[in-house]
Amino acid sequence: MALVMVGLGTAACGADEDSTGATGGITPVASVAPTPSPALTPSAEAPKFVKVTATPAPGTKQDALFLEAKKVYETYLEQTLLFEQEGGGETLPPDLEKVVDRDWREAIEEYYAKVKKRGHFVRHESAGYGLVSIAHHEGSEGHVIAIDSCVDQRSWEFIDSGGNVVSRGTLKRNQMFFDRISGRMVIVDGLSERVDKCKA
Repeated sequence: MALVMVGLGTAACGADEDSTGATGGITPVASVAPTPSPALTPSAEAPKFVKVTATPAPGTKQDALFLEAKKVYETYLEQTLLFEQEGGGETLPPDLEKVVDRDWREAIEEYYAKVKKRGHFVRHESAGYGLVSIAHHEGSEGHVIAIDSCVDQRSWEFIDSGGNVVSRGTLKRNQMFFDRISGRMVIVDGLSERVDKCKA
C-alpha cells in the first residue's frame, strides 16, 4: 500500500500523491467544532485542542474500537501539530511515538527529518485545527479498524527562520489504519489527499 502523509504540512502533499482507497464506504458519525489556538503543551493522555465528539450506537465491539481509534487519532493530530511547530526532528517525540508504528512510523520519521533539514515550522499564532470530522471506514483491509477523516489545516502558516511565510496548510481527506500492538491501539498505515471540500 502506498504511503502518503496525513496531518502534515503542504510540503508533504505533492500533486502526484497516491490517494487510492481514500474514498471508500463511509458512515459519518463524528465531528469537532473549530477551536482557538492556545499555547500548546504535549499531552498524549488527554489531547487539549483536538476533540472529536462521537455518538455511535452503544453496545457493539466495533463501537468500542471506533472510540479507541478516535482517541488515538486525536492524540496523533495534536502531536503532529506540536512537532510541526518545533520544526520537526530526527527523532519522534515520545507522545507521538506512542501512537504510531510499522510503516506509518517509518514514513513520518522520514518526513520530519526532512522538515528539520528544510528549516520551516508552523507559526505558533496560526496553530490549531478548523473542523475535523471522522467516520468508520467500511473495510479495514486486514487491520483492526480504519477511519476516514476530513481535517482543516488551512489556518496553518509555515514560516522560515526569518519569519517569512513560505506556505500554508490545506484541507485534507485522510484514511488511517489501526492495529493493536503490544496491547496499544496505534496507527500503522495511512492515505491522504488535498481537497477543496470534504466530509469524513
